[in-house]
Amino acid sequence: MYYPLPKLFLGLALFFVLIQQSLSARVADTLDLTAHKKNPYKSPSGLFIQERASKQLPGPGQHFSFGALVNWEEVHNVLDSNPSSKLLILIRHGEAYSNWLENYMGPDEWFKVETTCSYDDPKSGKTYGVFDAELTNLGHSEAKALNSMFRSGGWFQTLTQNKTTRVITSPLSRCLQTTLDVFDDVATSDGDALRMDVEESIRETLGEDTCDSRRSASDPGSKAGVAPGPCSFKEGLTTRFPQFQFPVVGKLPRGKEKETLEGEASLGEGLGSKPAFGLITDGDELWTTTRESQKHQLRRASDFLDKVFRFASEKVIFVITHSGTTRSVLLTVGREPYRPQNTEVVPVIVQKKLI
Repeated sequence: MYYPLPKLFLGLALFFVLIQQSLSARVADTLDLTAHKKNPYKSPSGLFIQERASKQLPGPGQHFSFGALVNWEEVHNVLDSNPSSKLLILIRHGEAYSNWLENYMGPDEWFKVETTCSYDDPKSGKTYGVFDAELTNLGHSEAKALNSMFRSGGWFQTLTQNKTTRVITSPLSRCLQTTLDVFDDVATSDGDALRMDVEESIRETLGEDTCDSRRSASDPGSKAGVAPGPCSFKEGLTTRFPQFQFPVVGKLPRGKEKETLEGEASLGEGLGSKPAFGLITDGDELWTTTRESQKHQLRRASDFLDKVFRFASEKVIFVITHSGTTRSVLLTVGREPYRPQNTEVVPVIVQKKLI
């Protein structure tokens, strides 16, 4: 039977769209942690367009009203209706040199470079850092544009509704730089500086790619017993980013959740005298030459939410992180996986039930 070419192409396109939607839904079902009896986290539906990822309704990008399908007063009404809930505003870092190099070189050539420490470009004669990749000039501009929206556009007040707010960022350089640019001169409703914490558990997918390895907190050689990491560098995080604190807090012990979150959350501190958020070790002992599994990354996302609900009293928390971590947090609370663009804002209300 003869089919006109336009109709044939249209039919094929529709077929592949349906296949992609089916696969996306299957991935969400397979990795749905909310169905597991030990997972206490869920998210109310119908509030944000990013929930419709499998239907391909939101293409990645900064959406109107940051994806809210209702006005932000209504979003906060839902937030306030459940005392065991928080509004997480996930923000992917700005464009890093690893992102730029992949686009510049193409995926096949980038695959040969992503496990190295740097790349010498034969065309331009320039050397680009791959290890703990930093922001490009465009990446800084993207973050500063978001800062302008938060400050001059009044979106910070709209998103927070003058609630107490905290910022938590990944310790990779591109996220630290993004945090400084996005929240430059952004203050609370009382005029106070925002509290900013660094947290190891919201790093990008671990292993193999050196762009996802981090610097040690201390300068190389200044402390005995600190893991050197896959690449050499001159300055540790504390020296390179003096605007942040990098406490070594270790891993949060696993165990039965307390029946009440009062006390711990109001203190905003961890166990004993240690801060709640920080690095597991001074050096990067999480990075290996093997890429992290999705299952392990989902556990990290769950561990992060455990910390947030146990130790952060704030109702609104900005999380400066990565595409992989954003996807894992969404899956952990029962949302469809969604891959944001650089500096894209992805809001999600997380509700916790005691188990």
